[in-house]
Amino acid sequence: MSMDPHSSHSGVPVPYGPEESDANIPLIVWTGVGILFTVVLCMVIVIFQYRFELAMLPKKAEGVFSNQGKLPPQPRLQAFPAKDLVEFQHQQASKAETFGWADKQAGVARVPVEKAMDMILKNGLPVVVAKPAAAKPEAVKK
Repeated sequence: MSMDPHSSHSGVPVPYGPEESDANIPLIVWTGVGILFTVVLCMVIVIFQYRFELAMLPKKAEGVFSNQGKLPPQPRLQAFPAKDLVEFQHQQASKAETFGWADKQAGVARVPVEKAMDMILKNGLPVVVAKPAAAKPEAVKK
């Protein structure tokens, strides 16, 4: 057995020099050309599809800001909810602290809370007389 590093196991000598290329250069080039052609073809198809979709849109499409200045339908959102809350609390507090008519036609007045509590302490709760319930007609016997 020879210990020559350039011999094969079968005993056939291996040629000296660089290894021959197993790559098929024309196949690699044509594969690259095919990929490039496919990409360009897809781009052309997408461009035609985009132009077709644009042609299908209505002629005068409204933009996102085309209705600027128009108020939306009711109910609308509050522009300043914190300010509205403060105003509402102020109105409620003024109603709770002042005299006034709740319903002038029916004779219902509004009394400040402190005054109402004093009146109840002095006079007690008003007594309401309950009206007698209407008599139920007796069931008709068959």
